[in-house]
Amino acid sequence: MMATTATQTSAASSSISSYLLYDDDSNVSTFQDNVTACDEILASLPGPPPLYSAPSKYAISAVLIVVPILTIFGNCVVILAVVTHRKLRTITNAFVVSLAVADMCVALFVMPFSIYQQLNNKVWMLGSVLCKLSSSLDVMMCTVSIFHLSCLAIDRYLAICRPFLHERLTVRWIGFMLTFCWLTPIFISFIPIFNGWNHIGIEDIISCAFPVEAEACVFVVNIPFAIICSLIAFYIPVIFMGVCNAKIYMAAIKQAHQIRTLEAAGNHNHYSHCKRKSKFKQESKAAKTLGIIMGCFSVCWFPFFIMNVIDPIISYSTPYVPAQIALWLGYINSLMNPVLYYYFNRNFYYAFRRLLSCKVCKGVRDYQEDALNTTQMSE
Repeated sequence: MMATTATQTSAASSSISSYLLYDDDSNVSTFQDNVTACDEILASLPGPPPLYSAPSKYAISAVLIVVPILTIFGNCVVILAVVTHRKLRTITNAFVVSLAVADMCVALFVMPFSIYQQLNNKVWMLGSVLCKLSSSLDVMMCTVSIFHLSCLAIDRYLAICRPFLHERLTVRWIGFMLTFCWLTPIFISFIPIFNGWNHIGIEDIISCAFPVEAEACVFVVNIPFAIICSLIAFYIPVIFMGVCNAKIYMAAIKQAHQIRTLEAAGNHNHYSHCKRKSKFKQESKAAKTLGIIMGCFSVCWFPFFIMNVIDPIISYSTPYVPAQIALWLGYINSLMNPVLYYYFNRNFYYAFRRLLSCKVCKGVRDYQEDALNTTQMSE
């Protein structure tokens, strides 16, 4: 009885306080309008994320934590392969190493926050600054990755379509391109997110759906931010890479036809012809590997960026589970790049085998390994 009385007294006090605060008719009307507006906003949203039981949370987190571990391991092997294998120490592979660093940053600074939210049933207890930091790093690292792929597309295009211009690609130009890849994404990640530009025009939705006391960290964007960010971080680079690959493919067909013509005519300069043919094969294989990597990136991130543009337009009604699946499919792309290098690039394949079999520890030089592999292939 005492507890009930105390509760009733508290409720009565609250009612009196509300009456004192909203004794003016206009204030009461405004308060009721705000409540009604919030009800309408919440009715259009898909609802809160599902609450998992403790065993389910631990099982999901255990599965997800494997992804960053394998991502860090695979990209470390890529970096070590370039550093320790003589044939891989090229200007082009500077982009590969930098891309591997970006993928490791995704595994180290982006995926753990997402796993933390899964483990806590989407409850965020790390503060608003870390929430904005995790969102900024997420946007930045995705953009850094696709900018690196765009630079690799430029490199392959020049190597096959403009070989004389490719020879002028100096270390200074490579450094400038790498700087561009890492600094430009800041302007669509940290600067707008920390200034709240992604919330302009949707403040009512943010305050109703994600109040401060809810302890949630949800990256919500308005329509202009979603379109501009998606265009810069995905759609324009993907179209650009597609055009580059189409030009590379057409140039490769043309050069292959020229080589066959020279062979049929009986080329007298046998050494020059063989050298040109070998270089063409090497560049074509590198372009093919890059095309596969770009295609994989596009497939992995396409669902997320489709949802990223459509969700604000349909009043943020995308269900939680499909959105998370699309996001993690994009994260998994950081894990897939080392696997693609291993299966589709012969030099990386031999370098990976040399590292994983610890022949580096045993003192076996890369040129000795190359000679052994050449002998086995000829047999």
